Amino acid sequence: MNDWHSDFVTAIKEELKDEKVEIEQEEYLSKEPLRIDVIIIKKEKDVKINKKIGQIFKRYNIIEYKSPDDYVSIDDYFKGLGYVYLYKSIMNAYDKTRKEVDDIKIDELTLTFVCSNLPKKLISFLVERKIRLDNSDNGVYYIDNEWIPVQIVVLSELENVEENYPLMVLSNNMHFRNAIEKVFSSINGAKEYDNKIRLIEAAFRIDPGIVSEVIKMYADRLSEEQMKYVINNLKEANFKIYTEEELKKSMEKGIENLVIRLLKKKFNDIPEKYIKLIEDADEKTLLQIADNIFEINKIEDIEKYIVS
Repeated sequence: MNDWHSDFVTAIKEELKDEKVEIEQEEYLSKEPLRIDVIIIKKEKDVKINKKIGQIFKRYNIIEYKSPDDYVSIDDYFKGLGYVYLYKSIMNAYDKTRKEVDDIKIDELTLTFVCSNLPKKLISFLVERKIRLDNSDNGVYYIDNEWIPVQIVVLSELENVEENYPLMVLSNNMHFRNAIEKVFSSINGAKEYDNKIRLIEAAFRIDPGIVSEVIKMYADRLSEEQMKYVINNLKEANFKIYTEEELKKSMEKGIENLVIRLLKKKFNDIPEKYIKLIEDADEKTLLQIADNIFEINKIEDIEKYIVS
């Protein structure tokens, strides 16, 4: 059986036998499988990405992410470039079922590094080698003179909360509190909460004190169902927001707001006298009113639940 690779190794060993070199055959480059953190593929080639972090994006966009306690090293930079070239040479195009030669073009690829803080050593290394950086937008550094577009997104430097709040909660960003508030304010319009909860859990690992304050602040803005969902999921993740007494008060406040909203929807306006009665009522009474909302025909009817 022919083994041209082994034949070549024998030949090169013989060729360089008098040189001070070590020759190894088929050395594995990694003990673990090489894995890209994220690949973003445009379904349509020419579609434009509006978000700042995606303005360099082409058809195939490789993302390498570093956690808050990690950084982008010089070797990480070259590894990222290597991933791009491997992806180009190994993977088939998005709209093809099998690999063909050069069906992913080099000008269809980009590379993005995402990290919490500016990788100063890497930037010094690049500058020394005449690779230019352009910080044309706060937190986004574009790298010129590479074969492909490369950018470094520094999460702690991002400033547009409306656009970047999901990323801002992953770092010690100066707008961290505003970003967390944006996560909570967006829950009301979300049919599924799982992604929001995941972001809140991540934010707890950055600054549990600030997140707890925001959760308490938003307790009376969320529905009872939403608040229970948030608290239960965070408790499962071992994040303690409330003492038992605070939790009880928070849930009563949520039910209280729910009852007032239901009554306002039914009667349009509620005299201050009855709002005060509701605010002073205990959880059991509030639940009775909510359960019997369809039997309450006039606002005065709530007195029989509160008085009894």
